[in-house]
Amino acid sequence: MPADSVPSSKPRLRFAPSPTGPLHLGGARTALYNWAAARAMGGTFILRIEDTDRERSDDKWLATIFEGLRWLGIEWDEGPDRGGPAGPYVQMQRLPLYARYAERLLAQGDAYECFCTPEEVEAGRERQKAAGGRPMYDRRCRDLDAGRRAALRASGRSASIRYRVPLSGKVAIDDLCKGRIEVGCEEIDDWVMLRPDGIPLYNFACVVDDLEMGITHVVRGEEHTVNGFKQVLMFGALGAAAPQYAHIPLILGKDGRKLSKRDAITNILDYRDKGFLADAVFNYITLLGWSFSGDRDVFSRAELLERFRIDEIGKSGSKFDEDKLLWMSGDYVRRLPRADFVAAARPFLRGLVPDSAFAGAAGFLGNLLGCYQERVSVLAELKDKLAWAFGDTVTLDEEARGKFEKEPEARAWLRQYAEHLATLPLPPSFPADRAVADAQFLLPTPGGTAPDAIASAFAGPSRLEHDARAFTEGLGVKFGRFVHPVRAALTGTTKGPGLFDCLFLLGKERALARLRAAASS
Repeated sequence: MPADSVPSSKPRLRFAPSPTGPLHLGGARTALYNWAAARAMGGTFILRIEDTDRERSDDKWLATIFEGLRWLGIEWDEGPDRGGPAGPYVQMQRLPLYARYAERLLAQGDAYECFCTPEEVEAGRERQKAAGGRPMYDRRCRDLDAGRRAALRASGRSASIRYRVPLSGKVAIDDLCKGRIEVGCEEIDDWVMLRPDGIPLYNFACVVDDLEMGITHVVRGEEHTVNGFKQVLMFGALGAAAPQYAHIPLILGKDGRKLSKRDAITNILDYRDKGFLADAVFNYITLLGWSFSGDRDVFSRAELLERFRIDEIGKSGSKFDEDKLLWMSGDYVRRLPRADFVAAARPFLRGLVPDSAFAGAAGFLGNLLGCYQERVSVLAELKDKLAWAFGDTVTLDEEARGKFEKEPEARAWLRQYAEHLATLPLPPSFPADRAVADAQFLLPTPGGTAPDAIASAFAGPSRLEHDARAFTEGLGVKFGRFVHPVRAALTGTTKGPGLFDCLFLLGKERALARLRAAASS
């Protein structure tokens, strides 16, 4: 290993994105598998930035890649912002290193100068294609003598450096995912290692970096298999063993083709912005090629690291199923402690909920959100669902209006019920009384039941329901007919939490105003 300061006793894995776009699902899965393998084997996880595509690389994408990885909880041990024994970790900061390796390969005869223009290269490929051969570089510069090279330089031609692929033989990879795979050298092009401006291309820079950084395992997409053969050749020329490769299958859309933006959201941070929980997205991505167990899909990170092995990644592509991701996100939402749920919801309620409402999980907002913890899959759903609980008026949706208009006596019922409620000890409407807003009125947790009311003189949901049943008996109306127009008047919708939870949380002033407004409509 060239870098003496790089530890050699532990596995070293890396994720090496190009800052040419945001972190997408495929890249996130690659990072996750390398991270998980490094952690499971007690090794080191490295973040390396491959930014030699100068036309497309942009620091703004680098920032979003960092942000996306950290949102998923994938942290690195060495990298551009952390340093380490094998730095720098950005390829454009390593150009002198690539130049030295290129000179070494030229001196060994494993590389050669190529003076061809792009047009000449393309013309050569077309000739081979027309002759029924592979459209590869025709190797016209492969065996130029020193005099001819000097003459081309004198004429103003600049040279790239190409790798000299053996003309016969085979290259094999004992792939941790695919098993043993091999290809004949005649199928591999003499690829460009270094441009005339000194900028390395992928296969050359990747080998130099993996060698210098002591990378022992590489997990990456199967589209890199052909690169793997090229890289194995170059490692051999440099007298080193290649890392253990695992070329993993693609993520597929519903049609069985490579996942695209038409099939699903691909930018990881879009999932964050839509209110998916990071742990749920992490969990789901892990399953796109690897299985925790035959009967269980939800697991913790600690459980993952106890079981994860590279050679257990599947050999066939996994179809992305957004419905399953939504289900998984909902499952994680339901598992959150109430205080964590309130904190996670806060960014998604801006513009609706005043900051003063986020006093704690036991107050008005904690109870209101508690009504929805089992009713949402992503946090972005909350704003629309909670809108009824704020403001003095409510607008009935189409279904609620239909239920309301279906009962010709509904307005009379609401008028009488409002007068009746005015005599009951309902709490005042939030946030008029902070003592009530912070009271210990706890709504159900998964698998639990709700206490009757807060420890106070106020009527709680159970008492309100009992009272409403007695009230409807006095009217001579079936309870089921009565509750629909009351829910419509109070919340504007036919769906949601228990009606009397809603009534309690609205408080006296707001509830009476809404009932009277609906009765007068």
